[in-house]
Amino acid sequence: MKKMTHSQLVALIEASKGAVIVGLQALTDARAKKTGNPFNLIEKRVRAVGFVGADYENAVNNEATRQGWEAEFKSEELPWGEWLVHGKVITHKGAYYLRTQTTPGNRRVQPARVLDYIADGYKTTREKIARFLPVAKEAAKQQKQTGIEKTIWVRTYKFDSIEKIRVGGETYELVK
Repeated sequence: MKKMTHSQLVALIEASKGAVIVGLQALTDARAKKTGNPFNLIEKRVRAVGFVGADYENAVNNEATRQGWEAEFKSEELPWGEWLVHGKVITHKGAYYLRTQTTPGNRRVQPARVLDYIADGYKTTREKIARFLPVAKEAAKQQKQTGIEKTIWVRTYKFDSIEKIRVGGETYELVK
């Protein structure tokens, strides 16, 4: 497997015209509940596929149409960070983030999968930590503005958390 640095990934994404489909494997913070949780950190290793650089506002409006609604969804500015490559890469406090989005149809065909859970550095099972994991929710702003039930999911992955990424038919191990 080829290796790719963060700078090389930014350059590859920047050179890609329009939306790019990426597959990735990342080790992310599971954002576990703190109350009653004996663990300092619960992480999850996920494998996911998403679009990078797709027009978010357009995607939400198209999804509303597919679900039988007529709406004019308006997206807001980024709540944090700045676009380094608009719609694709965000920079914040010296770190890079890859923004992906998926539609309900994408998730039905290629759902994201949790490969492993790691609690305080040790592999564990979902059963042992389930009560501390947050429940996934649909995007309330999309639902309120459009009436849709199944929303466009936006996920932002810190480059440091990405272990592998597949772009343009090639798989790369991401290194600093």
